[in-house]
Parts: sequence; C-alpha cells; structure tokens
Amino acid sequence: MKTIPVLLLLLVVLACNRKNEDAILARGQDIRLIRHDYFADPARPATVESTHYLYDANKRIQEITTNRPDGNPDSKLAFRWLNSTTLRIEQYYTNPPWSSTRVSNLPLTLYSYTETVYNADTTISERKAYTLIDKKFDYRSSSRFTYDAQKRIIRRDIYDPTNRLASSATFAYDSRGNVIQGSGEGVYEYDTAPNPYKPVRIDAEISWFMSANNIVGIRSINPTTGIEEVARYRYEYRSDGYPVRMIYPDGRKEEFVYNK
Repeated sequence: MKTIPVLLLLLVVLACNRKNEDAILARGQDIRLIRHDYFADPARPATVESTHYLYDANKRIQEITTNRPDGNPDSKLAFRWLNSTTLRIEQYYTNPPWSSTRVSNLPLTLYSYTETVYNADTTISERKAYTLIDKKFDYRSSSRFTYDAQKRIIRRDIYDPTNRLASSATFAYDSRGNVIQGSGEGVYEYDTAPNPYKPVRIDAEISWFMSANNIVGIRSINPTTGIEEVARYRYEYRSDGYPVRMIYPDGRKEEFVYNK
C-alpha cells in the first residue's frame, strides 16, 4: 500500500478547505451599502438614526453599527467567522434590549449571539441562539431549515434547549427569489431593482432583507374587520437601479449611501 507524503496530504486538505471556504465566504460585491439613514419622524426631518456598514478586505460584511439621533451608538452586529463553515453573529446594545427606558452614553455590551454552521453548498445546517442571562450565555434555541431545489428556505423549525419542536414556519417565493409570504403573514410585493440589504443582512435568513429586490407593498387581512389592507412603499433610484430613498406610507423614510 502506497503512503501519501505528509506535505502532499496537507496541501490536499488545505485545498479542499479553501474550496469550501470560497463557496461559503463568498467575496462581496463592488457596489456596497455603507450607510443608511432612517428618518423616523416626518415632523422632525433633522431627527436621523444612522446605520453604518463596515467590510473586511474581501468586501464581506464585518460590522453593522446603528447610532441614535444624538449620534451615540445604540446597537451593533459583529460578524465573526470562527472557521470556514461557522459564522458567529454577535448582537451588542448600549441598553438591555428588554429595557423600556434608555440611558445615554452606556458602552456597547454583548447581550446575545448566534452560531450558524453552513454546509458546503452554502445552505445552513443549523443556527443556534444564545442569550445573556444572569451574566452568562444560555443556549436558547436551534433553527433548522428545509430547502427547495433552488436552495431557498421553504421551512424553518425552531427547537428549544431540550430539542423539542417549539415552532415551525413555511415560506413562499416568486420567480426572482423574493420572499412573498410566510406562515400567518401578509403577501409582499417587490420592484425589480437590487436590494442593498441582501449582501449585508446575512443574519436574517428569511425576510425581505434577503430578497433580491425591494419591497413596494404588503397586502394583509385585518383580523378585526376581515378587510384586505395594502401598505405601499415608494422608492427613488439611481441611474443604475440602486435605491437612494425609500418612503413609507406615513411619511417616514430611509436614505441609502453607497461606496460608489
């Protein structure tokens, strides 16, 4: 039986790992969202909540930080690759997320995180959630997913810490890969322009954040009256199709700033 030289074996292993890493840790795109501003009060246009996006050398999202209107930080998402298949997403807040009061100038503190294990084909094997309780992180739940032939999530099952099924949800898509409906939710309608959130909100595995295009309408049934209601969102676009402004039905708006 022939033996494989140790150096050659190491090179083969590294090559396989690199191929797998390149598949999962895909390089980012050239046009990237670097900031979006949220104008929560139409009567006070100077009141702005800004979110900033930081990327690594390969143009992959690294941090998302949101500042309150006073300019002080409010929350941060940090994306840490533990290895070629495991992504840890840490959620920091200046105030406990369950608090009803806000104290200014507190430091950002880690309150929860998820660890996502990816398969070689970029689908998610499992996502585990941990939350800070009594100064230690407790394992809270596990999300597992069922995919269709296009690698789109069509079912999510959430299990509690005892591995008991806690909830399930199913999802439907249009032909462009947009989430058009989830269990018990309304029906979403989209434009045909690129969604700036899609490359950066990899923490949101099922939502309009991960849809290919931008949401322009939500149709839902009022549970009290039984009447269908439709909320419309209006966009203004750049010449290349990327949105620069999203306007809510009540006058609130978001503005998008890109690297170029």
